[in-house]
Amino acid sequence: MKVISHRRCWGIVALLAALLAVAGCTSSAGSTAGGSTLDHVKKQGVLKAGIRSDNPPHSSIDANGQHVGFDVDIANAVAKSLGVRLEIVKVDELTRISFLEKGTIDIAVASMSKTRKRAEKIDFSQTYFRSFQTFLVRKDTARSLEDLVGKSVAMDRGSSAIGNWKSWLSGKGHSGEPKIEEFSDKRAAAESVRQGNLAGYAEDYEILAGFAKNDPGLVVLDQPIGVKLDGIGIRRGDSQMRAAVDFALQDLSAAGEWQKIYDRWFGPSSNTPVPVQGELEVWPRG
Repeated sequence: MKVISHRRCWGIVALLAALLAVAGCTSSAGSTAGGSTLDHVKKQGVLKAGIRSDNPPHSSIDANGQHVGFDVDIANAVAKSLGVRLEIVKVDELTRISFLEKGTIDIAVASMSKTRKRAEKIDFSQTYFRSFQTFLVRKDTARSLEDLVGKSVAMDRGSSAIGNWKSWLSGKGHSGEPKIEEFSDKRAAAESVRQGNLAGYAEDYEILAGFAKNDPGLVVLDQPIGVKLDGIGIRRGDSQMRAAVDFALQDLSAAGEWQKIYDRWFGPSSNTPVPVQGELEVWPRG
């Protein structure tokens, strides 16, 4: 029979102890020590919100290097409702979900439309912004969505517009895989249309309206390929944090503050006027 020496035995024990310690630390970091994100946020006095920097008028960087936009104002209002300070963490269309999963951010206020695919990874607050998706095109090349069938078009990397375009095509009886080129830069996507390299660029109406306003050769089609319902991203299964964010949004709406923020970025006198598509749901207190 093979006998393990005392020295080797103690070495194995030490190794196992070290592995267990690392596993324990990893578990705590990923779950905010096993409690709700809300408990962690209030204990730290800081709400870390993932916000994009390339998506005006929802969120962008101004001349002073500060984040500005509709999502920024909403995030500040939620932090104020929770009684904590806002800390902005820059995210993009991919990291806004992965950062939530890893615990790098507490919430994602990143112009993120609610989809079933995304709901497999994270939870969403109630809808805080409604819009629709369509195409930016050159005035001299397309007049309707049908004019884009079979042509190469631009989409944002990981955008829900990809699925919406495929669904629209399928619903109209158009078979085959659509020709889609994905971009990580919105300006580059719009420029590809302006130069005639791609037939159209699918995005949220209000984003496209900003590009069309600055270029008389571009126009936004008024035919939607899909609805856009933005929600604040929350770690999956954290019902306490989700309720806190929902109630913060509802209080914001009831006090008239949501409308003020909306008008600042999407009202009639803004750079990208978009009529309100629907009011926030507000629950009775009783």
